[in-house]
Amino acid sequence: IIIEHCNKAVVSTQSTGEEYEAWKVRELRRIKTVREEREGREKEAAELEKVRNMTDEERRLWQRMNPKVVVNKTEKGKYRFLQKYYHRGAFYLDKEDHTLKQDFSKPTLEDHFDKSILPKVMQVKNFGRSGRTKYTHLLDQDSMAADSPWAQDNQMNTKFHANAGGTKLQFSRPSNKKKDR
Repeated sequence: IIIEHCNKAVVSTQSTGEEYEAWKVRELRRIKTVREEREGREKEAAELEKVRNMTDEERRLWQRMNPKVVVNKTEKGKYRFLQKYYHRGAFYLDKEDHTLKQDFSKPTLEDHFDKSILPKVMQVKNFGRSGRTKYTHLLDQDSMAADSPWAQDNQMNTKFHANAGGTKLQFSRPSNKKKDR
């Protein structure tokens, strides 16, 4: 079928036999790639349908046996103090590309400067700008201070913790009866 298709093509009188043969090879390659892409799509659709028809246990087992392949896998580098984080993205990870293999944890622009030698006041993100924050990270913040109102043992906190969701040790099944309002 492919050869017949190539032979039916009209060849102009200006083209030589070599150009015709080169065109014929290009056309055969194009038809081959189109066929391979179509077969790949059909195979992927069949596999997707097969996974959709599986039970939850079968699907978990199948996912464990066939993990997702990431071609452009990179090692996560070490970040400096207050260095800006850039996510490498989740798209095109199945394609070979040099730009996706680069180290995204390398410092850029102002991150080349060592911020740990600055005074404590200046060791914040966006110092001197309106959008800056006074916090560097949660490690230097005492989130469980004993004198905070949340930790005090008084009547209001006791009442709140008694009615707070997720604080009871047992889970009782909800009843079918409707409560009167």
